[in-house]
Amino acid sequence: MKKISKSIRDILPTVSPDLIYEVILTTKSRDGEINAAPMGIKFLDNLSSFLLSVYKDTKTHSNLIESGRGVVNVTRNPILFIKYLAKDKERYLHEEIEDAEIVDVPRLKNMEAYIEFNVEEVIDKISRRDFICKVVVVYEGVGIIEPYSRAVYALVECAVNMSRIEPYLDQGISIERLLKSISYSIDIVKKTASGKIFEEYLKTLLSSLPERSSSLLKEYLSL
Repeated sequence: MKKISKSIRDILPTVSPDLIYEVILTTKSRDGEINAAPMGIKFLDNLSSFLLSVYKDTKTHSNLIESGRGVVNVTRNPILFIKYLAKDKERYLHEEIEDAEIVDVPRLKNMEAYIEFNVEEVIDKISRRDFICKVVVVYEGVGIIEPYSRAVYALVECAVNMSRIEPYLDQGISIERLLKSISYSIDIVKKTASGKIFEEYLKTLLSSLPERSSSLLKEYLSL
């Protein structure tokens, strides 16, 4: 039987308020539309709450404003971060979700752990809103034991930076540093994954982006 708790430390004993963790957030609109998206979360000092900083023009933002709840899906699988950046993620999302334990928002299947939450406070900023979220329940998912691979973590970093290209362009922020970081991450993957796997990862990454971002990245990488 899986372990369920209201305490983050009981399930995720090594988390720190000094770090930002990359997760996949599932949310639901007032009309029942489900969304899943990679997101960075930062635990507050007491570990009973955490911070989400979300761009205003995203589905995650509108869903959190409308419903005020969601599920943090904890995974180290880089492919999932890439999949849920994709423009056409809705075609497989509904096959990969299931009911959560308490909140009325589904979770993703076969994650390593889950945190269900309610939004406690919303802080308005220029292009984002900060959501202070209260942990409702946290519990174990599927246990996965896998050796460390630089390719895995480089892919997650690559996916995170790719997700920032379009918002940066919309705000007129230079994407030069993002492009350099993406290029470096891709070099790591190329060195630490087989040629076939690298090509599959790169194809999936590029196809996940809007046309404008994809074209700029292909030009920068000379693809």
